[in-house]
Amino acid sequence: MSHGTLLHHFGSKENLVTEVIQRLRMRLADAADVTSSPNSTGNLAYWWQRSTTSQHLPVYRLLFEVYAQAVRQPERYGHYLQQVVHDSLRLMENLVEAGGCPPARAPLVASVIVAQARGLQLDLLATGDRERVDGSFALFLDMLTMLKHTWHQ
Repeated sequence: MSHGTLLHHFGSKENLVTEVIQRLRMRLADAADVTSSPNSTGNLAYWWQRSTTSQHLPVYRLLFEVYAQAVRQPERYGHYLQQVVHDSLRLMENLVEAGGCPPARAPLVASVIVAQARGLQLDLLATGDRERVDGSFALFLDMLTMLKHTWHQ
């Protein structure tokens, strides 16, 4: 495929990158099966296990690379940043609301979950210490379970 054809179809290199990354993110979501039953925070353990397999780690490397590039050049990749942040937060908001989180608190709880997951994904890529990172995510889920007990007070 020629450079001109790609530009004609996507409009810019940035749009092409955004489209490729979106498809990779959709593959990760499909592999983790997060869309079939996002009905409780208990599904987070299942999501973590399925989405951080060794076959998915190269995809995370690419996603973090593009994320860092987008943060450095928001004028070029602002659409990607908005999309990735919105999609991640919305998925987690739906998940925690389905688990009983009050809608007013759901965006904050979702932000904490997304930040924790991203940090541990990056840690796993950097260190390869699967046991420690998985244990940290399990501890985080325990803390989230304790937080859930406050949702109905």
